[in-house]
Amino acid sequence: SAVAKSFFEKFRQPIHSFYGASECGGICYDRCGTKFEDGLVGQPIQGVDVELIDPKETASQVRVRGAAVSDGYFPEPDEQKLGNGVFVPDDLLARHDSALKIVGRVSDVINVAGKKVNPAEVEAHLLRFKGVRQAVVFGRPTGAGLRNEEVAACVLAAPDVTETDLLRFCRTTLSGWQVPKRIFVMETIPTNERGKISRRELARQFSERHDSSPLRTLAS
Repeated sequence: SAVAKSFFEKFRQPIHSFYGASECGGICYDRCGTKFEDGLVGQPIQGVDVELIDPKETASQVRVRGAAVSDGYFPEPDEQKLGNGVFVPDDLLARHDSALKIVGRVSDVINVAGKKVNPAEVEAHLLRFKGVRQAVVFGRPTGAGLRNEEVAACVLAAPDVTETDLLRFCRTTLSGWQVPKRIFVMETIPTNERGKISRRELARQFSERHDSSPLRTLAS
């Protein structure tokens, strides 16, 4: 979004977002082209129906219906994902005014004792704290059963921002299962070999840092 905004400010030409997949062709299109927000994909394309599977949730997968939806996968069909005229992408979307916005991926969702945490929601909350420039939230295994995780985060922040400050901020406004157990305040956030931030790689790098959390100190 920052690049698109800079381009618009320099050349006064809109940048339109297009959301689609090989399984179904086009899904959404941003007709405006002057709203510079990460993940904003606009409205469904004419002739395409986009249905939120869990409309009461803040983020949901969608069912896409349209003439271009493929018949299925071959040679390994998966009718829950693609079949009977319906395609279900792995993206998580949310309503944003009259448009739709991609806010995450199903694979990013953190399983906290059966509760589902969307990292994007916690990241957005952390970014509201004065001095925080970037936040990446991820799940790391707790050893308490298959796919049971705890929430952790890496942030870039001003020198006076501490982990205790951030944990207290999260604790007063987020639901208990959304509150990170650890927040690592860093000078740089590690990237993978392609130069991209990977939640999975962060979970691996920080999986062994089980020192006492300031959150536990606050709770005592």
